[in-house]
Amino acid sequence: MMIIASGKPKIWDKEPTIGTVSANQAYIGTFHRLCQAYAQKFDSDYLILSPYYGFLKPTDLVPHTYDVRFTLKGVNQETIQLAELKKQWLDLTLSESQYVVLGGKKFQLLLHQIIPQNILLDFPLDQAGGIGNMQNAAS
Repeated sequence: MMIIASGKPKIWDKEPTIGTVSANQAYIGTFHRLCQAYAQKFDSDYLILSPYYGFLKPTDLVPHTYDVRFTLKGVNQETIQLAELKKQWLDLTLSESQYVVLGGKKFQLLLHQIIPQNILLDFPLDQAGGIGNMQNAAS
């Protein structure tokens, strides 16, 4: 299973009146789309990590846009909080022992605070550098 970042650009930026959409349609940024395509190609089971909603399955509904970001330190007053993210993770009742995370460095610290230590997290884009390099690596 993979975990991918949601990204700032959302469908409501282009279609403000579209209403509720599934998570796999809500995020339209280049990096997210590349990660989504990669996840669908190599491991059709993936989660989207949103700083507003937390862990989303591709079919989960997203009712509206938001402008919230995780920071290098993880959560902040505007984002979903660690306690809720931990609860969501437990509620998912996933059985995998390893997850591939497609996202920047800020997700490492955050996910290590949420996901139990006995679960291996692989960050293949960790050494890619900036967003342009990560996009090239994800494509």
